[in-house]
Amino acid sequence: MNRFEFDAITSNLAEGSVKRACYVVREYIRCEKSGNLDMCAVSKEEFDSALDIILAFSYQTSDKDTLAEQWQCESDCRSNNRGFCKGEFQIDNARSRKLCKYYLDPDNI
Repeated sequence: MNRFEFDAITSNLAEGSVKRACYVVREYIRCEKSGNLDMCAVSKEEFDSALDIILAFSYQTSDKDTLAEQWQCESDCRSNNRGFCKGEFQIDNARSRKLCKYYLDPDNI
């Protein structure tokens, strides 16, 4: 995504907010995985700052038993390309990976 699209998607989220930080981190990681960091809508500095925000919030709002459930998806969620999929932020005590219940496979419709 380009910077204009990123700014439009995050326009209602305050600078320094946890939700905006999630968008920054996801955008940077997508670019890094695809090898397109030069085309990324966010900078490395924005990514580092967003990580600090998310780490601080996560540490303060979780306890020793809080686990984030990791879904088994073949790629980024195909059901929602711009916003976050409902399955991206599931928290559960299950330690096994399973297919995300929100995963939409266009070949299986």
